[in-house]
Amino acid sequence: MSAAPPCAVHRVPDRRGPRATAVPLPSCGGGTEYGVWDEGAGGFVYAADCATDSGNWAVNLLAEDPDAELSVKAVCPDHQEQPAAVCEDCYGDEDESS
Repeated sequence: MSAAPPCAVHRVPDRRGPRATAVPLPSCGGGTEYGVWDEGAGGFVYAADCATDSGNWAVNLLAEDPDAELSVKAVCPDHQEQPAAVCEDCYGDEDESS
């Protein structure tokens, strides 16, 4: 098995190793912040400008707590405490008007 390639945008080496399937990564893009979302904590516990960097951090957390429910998600640029795809502050008004 060959090593995973580094981030194409930031050139950060992917060090997730065998835990890569436990912490899949979104495609990294410039200008987006990516965070480690911890379901138990109910929020982001780490954020960086690179999805691979956040993924590496997540597997370190999994080594300490194998039962943690972690994922890497894009951070909302306007509400850093929420994931971009499901930001309650950005999309909440749309739901109320339906």
